[in-house]
Amino acid sequence: MKKILVTGGAGYVGTELVKILINKGFEVVVIDNLSYNQKVFSDLLKNKRFRFIKGDIREEEDIKKALKDIDFIVHLAAIVGAPACDEKPALAVKVNVHGTQVINKFRRNIPILYASTGSIYGKVDGTCNEESPVNPLSLYGKTKYQAEKIVEKTGNYIVYRPATAFGVSERMRTDLLINDFVNKALETNNLSLFEAHAKRTFIHVRDYARAIVFAIDNFEKMKNQVYNIGDEKMNLTKKQIAEIIKKQIKCKIEILKNGSDPDKRDYEVSYKKIKSLGFSAEITIQQGIEELIKYYKRIK
Repeated sequence: MKKILVTGGAGYVGTELVKILINKGFEVVVIDNLSYNQKVFSDLLKNKRFRFIKGDIREEEDIKKALKDIDFIVHLAAIVGAPACDEKPALAVKVNVHGTQVINKFRRNIPILYASTGSIYGKVDGTCNEESPVNPLSLYGKTKYQAEKIVEKTGNYIVYRPATAFGVSERMRTDLLINDFVNKALETNNLSLFEAHAKRTFIHVRDYARAIVFAIDNFEKMKNQVYNIGDEKMNLTKKQIAEIIKKQIKCKIEILKNGSDPDKRDYEVSYKKIKSLGFSAEITIQQGIEELIKYYKRIK
């Protein structure tokens, strides 16, 4: 597998992934509609192994063009997160579900890695693994699970259900929980938490990108299966995350009685399946927080 198509490659995870793929010697084609007007890849535009297509996964002609001579697809493009999907529900369905249908229609059995989400588990008592019943409670989780089923019907796939990503990326997202907490702690010296004891699970954005490369390298032994992506050490409550941040940033932690997560996420996740194949996360939450502090201080 030499030529990789990355849908949504100009996004938070995609920009980190593309750099790793280029450094490993792959040819990379990115298709992205640049809906956030992000200015990325300036250092790659002259690289002969990199090609950028400004296009939309909902458009058949754009996808047919992007799939020419492709050996592997990494499908990241989506409306990501419950708030974004709730704000524009029709768009979320069109992109997350219909866009995946278009890619699946034209991929001609090309191997695909589909980036789903751990949000499809919803609220779970105990530890969930890949065999646990899914219970998506938000439009985001529901559309991502629908897309999983679309990809699975055709075969020759891997589905990843990643933990919530954190850390610095070329296409930065400040709305993700840890990224948001660090930013607020620096700006206000205060962290106000609702559902403080809800347990979440996390992975650094570069580890997430590394996990995707791992799947490309090991596709034959991983194919036609679902994998949780993260690390048990990062199954933590919001309050525990705030306390880790407080050790590096002087701030007050305030527990609120009101407020709720639209995904109703409260779960502990097992990552034994992916670890048994040889992949494990390398970057800790503490290291990611240090990186975020440096980033926020630099841009401000």
